[in-house]
Amino acid sequence: MLALALLAALSTQEVRETITVERVLVDVRVTRDDGELFEDLTPADFDVRIAGKHADVEAAEFVRDVAGESPSLPVSEDSDARRPGRTIVLFIQTDFARHPTRTHGQLNFLRYTDEMIEAFAPEDRFAVFSFDSHLKFRLDLTSDKKQVIDAITDSISIDHPPPPPIVAEPSLAKHLDREAMRRAAHSETALLLVAHALKFVPGPKSLLLLGWGLGERTAFGVRMKHDWKAARYALDASRVSIFALDTSYADYHDLEIGLATAAAETGGFYAKTHLFPGIAVERLHRTLGGHYELTLRASQSLKPDTHPLDVRVKRRGARVLAPASVVIR
Repeated sequence: MLALALLAALSTQEVRETITVERVLVDVRVTRDDGELFEDLTPADFDVRIAGKHADVEAAEFVRDVAGESPSLPVSEDSDARRPGRTIVLFIQTDFARHPTRTHGQLNFLRYTDEMIEAFAPEDRFAVFSFDSHLKFRLDLTSDKKQVIDAITDSISIDHPPPPPIVAEPSLAKHLDREAMRRAAHSETALLLVAHALKFVPGPKSLLLLGWGLGERTAFGVRMKHDWKAARYALDASRVSIFALDTSYADYHDLEIGLATAAAETGGFYAKTHLFPGIAVERLHRTLGGHYELTLRASQSLKPDTHPLDVRVKRRGARVLAPASVVIR
């Protein structure tokens, strides 16, 4: 009789299932080929897939990253005053072997760095790293453009720079291990260390990689080095996009494939600078003028993990800059 009573109770019991819907935030830039931004997109304009499965775009908020007026999204003076500056990290490769193509290209681009830095907003903050035989920390986050330009110029030297001046929070210095920096034998390892330090700085960040290449030559072509996978995940977690400005003085070189790969996989772009550096710099500034924060609702069938991300926009001439993966927790 007891068993019959239990069966009757179970048959009338309401069964409830709790479904947890994962929402993720992704930073996306949508531009034309020259870097001009699309600023009037709505959630319906985006087609997003995570691991091949459709993800609902619940919100697509355009965030203007610099002060200014927009016909579609006017910005008041009050909001301009409250807008925090952008976080810009310069990662400069200096060839330890002093290969003429790389050294000449770096010296050539240095003539444009003053113009590039001065065009940023006064409230933007910069940190400067260089890499030759290992990672070197030249300047902590600051809005002092003269210090930034001086640190970029000094990067051509293969020297041992002293620790940069102490700055107020946010600061990268306390999150960098100088011994680990000394042991970083490859740019990919160095990028991993920089990404971990940037995790403690709020908001999206842009890393300007001024250099000659990533990856390594193999019998099967250029492949990214082993540490790139971990570096890419760390960059994604820290909301960092790489904008690779190739300073090699060459129409083509094989390690540019690595630079282009790093930029594409983190939501940035790759551009050559040896012939028309001004065009690359202008495109950079236009692209960094704003971004979309997409709120996505992922498929409930996805397990917690890092999954491929594919973002497309239903507008003619639109170029989408988005990370190649997203973390479902």
